[in-house]
Amino acid sequence: GLNHGAGVGEAGSKIPAKDYKLEKFCMEPTSFTVKEESAFKAGESEFTKTKLMTRLTYTLDGMTGSFKVGSDGSVAVQERDGLDYAAVTVQLPGGERVPFLFTLKEFAGKGNTSQFGGDFTVPSYRGSSFLDPKGRGGSTGYDNAVALPAKSDADELLKENNKNVAALKGSAVFNVAKYDAVTGEIAGVFESIQPSDTDLGSKAPKDVKITGLWYAQLQ
Repeated sequence: GLNHGAGVGEAGSKIPAKDYKLEKFCMEPTSFTVKEESAFKAGESEFTKTKLMTRLTYTLDGMTGSFKVGSDGSVAVQERDGLDYAAVTVQLPGGERVPFLFTLKEFAGKGNTSQFGGDFTVPSYRGSSFLDPKGRGGSTGYDNAVALPAKSDADELLKENNKNVAALKGSAVFNVAKYDAVTGEIAGVFESIQPSDTDLGSKAPKDVKITGLWYAQLQ
């Protein structure tokens, strides 16, 4: 056929087998939806459209890692470093705000040159060095708010005082739409599902689905 779109390969099937460095790995969300329990008893819970409350800080950028392509076309991807988390808040139609830490930390993906997926770590939205307004933190600050020494073991305070900075898990799937063998540029679309912020363990997390575009350079 004609030399149509020679610059960019149609899909990732032309990626030669090699252990590549994954560089300039970027994820740009185009939509955030949140799973809401159905108002009807028998109804399915479904992902609801949201309004973004955060300004322009929600792209993951400059991530690095490894991208190994086997001779059989298998792919193993490991994320290691970079701006791999961003605090985002979205609002549900009813007005409820859902904060979450959009991330791909420690992503380990497997698949082939057209699609790969796997799990990643979702650190606590606030991190263990965060101090809440009363000065109670996960690894710094006082154990209890100073004003309540005697009642600090009461059950209702326990959940709030016992800061839970345990990491949760998310999972993501990446489709490869194009690969340029000359520049090493690779790009496509992704879908990621991860938990929202638990407010350091005192709230149940909601499922947040993020879809968008991703690109990177294989070197």
